[in-house]
Amino acid sequence: MNKPDVSRREALIALGGAAGLMAGCAREDVGSGERLQLNLDDPTDLAYARQKVRGSVIQEEIHSFMRFHFYGQEPGKKAVPLLSMNNYIIHAWEPLEAGTYKLRHWEVGYYCEFDTDTPIETWLNPITNEEIEVFHFVLGPIERVYSPEGVIAPGLAPIPLASHIMGPRFYLATQAISQIPNIFKPDEWPKRSSGEVINWVSMQTMSALWDDVTNPALNSAPANIHLQNFVSWSSWMQMGERPGGTMARAYGTEIAGFDALEPDVLAAFKKYTPEIFETATWDVTRFDEFDYFNLMQERRARGEV
Repeated sequence: MNKPDVSRREALIALGGAAGLMAGCAREDVGSGERLQLNLDDPTDLAYARQKVRGSVIQEEIHSFMRFHFYGQEPGKKAVPLLSMNNYIIHAWEPLEAGTYKLRHWEVGYYCEFDTDTPIETWLNPITNEEIEVFHFVLGPIERVYSPEGVIAPGLAPIPLASHIMGPRFYLATQAISQIPNIFKPDEWPKRSSGEVINWVSMQTMSALWDDVTNPALNSAPANIHLQNFVSWSSWMQMGERPGGTMARAYGTEIAGFDALEPDVLAAFKKYTPEIFETATWDVTRFDEFDYFNLMQERRARGEV
């Protein structure tokens, strides 16, 4: 689909940034041409291996592109395809000390007709048969710190599970399981509230070639990404307290940057989620659920909802 993130590293070296790239790697125990001898039973080595898959062991940005498919799942009923989403993620990484890395995360997504790249502004909900205004996804910046001891993060933290080498690839799996208060209260917002709390289960798997993880010349091992989640109905879907929620499956990879996107996909990001091109000045935290709540409050004050 898109080329892995090697081109960014080569471009930085061409611009004279090679010294800075290698300075953050902190693997002075390796000679020229040798492989890193990582002991995955050692917490610092394991954190280093995970970080090369998760992001970068130096100070740099990592960009990723993913495609989501969403399904509606009600108890006792067959799952229903709902819609899709194109998703773009920017991670700004900074090494703090051996095995510890700071992340600044921005993420956006625009919704599409199911299994296509065709953006939608309204959506026919196949469960309620209602035509609904789409509210696209914007999140960030969120800061986290990853260390050999765990993850320091606000809200939903992706907790690492056991990592494994299977065949030629190293796998990093995480889970985030939470139940959070719903800002849309059922008595105030009967159509937009899924209940007093929102259930959230998210499971992500990233993998990269073990040869790339142990290659001292690489500071980021180009990774494939897979994600599944089950979440209470989104407020903008106007499903009320109907039992069930949305299942999502997503797949993607790290890419060299915006220019690696297909032209129509890039144009849609610029139209529907332009914030992702402005991360240098995007400092106020955004979250689509809060943004949608504020919009509904404004419309209610004007008598529109």
